[in-house]
Amino acid sequence: MNAIKLLSGILGATLLMCFDFFKVWEIWGFLPNWVWIVVGIGLLMFSVFSPASNGKMVHFYIEVVVMTYLVALILVLPLFGGVSSVGFNANEPFLWIAVLLTIWQLNSYRKRIVKQQKDGQKA
Repeated sequence: MNAIKLLSGILGATLLMCFDFFKVWEIWGFLPNWVWIVVGIGLLMFSVFSPASNGKMVHFYIEVVVMTYLVALILVLPLFGGVSSVGFNANEPFLWIAVLLTIWQLNSYRKRIVKQQKDGQKA
C-alpha cells in the first residue's frame, strides 16, 4: 500500500509539472485540460492525505519524498527546456517561502509523531 501511495504521489507531481512546463506536448490534446489536472491532483491527494497503513512515520516519509520530488521537478524541468506557464522557477521568492513553510510543517508533524510514540511507550 505504501509503495502505491508513493508511486501515486510521484506520478501526480510529474503529471502536473509536465502539464505546466511542457504545454506544447501533443499528449495534452487527447483529453480536455481539466481531466489532466483532476487526475494529477487526485494522485497527489491520495498519496498525501490518505492514512498510512504501516503507521504515521511511513506516511511522514512519503510526504517528505513527494514534496522533495516536487521541488526537484521545479528545479530540473527548466533544464530540459520547459517553461512554467504559472511562473514556477528557482528565482521566485514565493516558491522558497512555500518550501520553508512546508519544511516547518513537516518538521512539526514529525515532532508530534515522535512525541505520540514516546507517550505510547510510557503507558
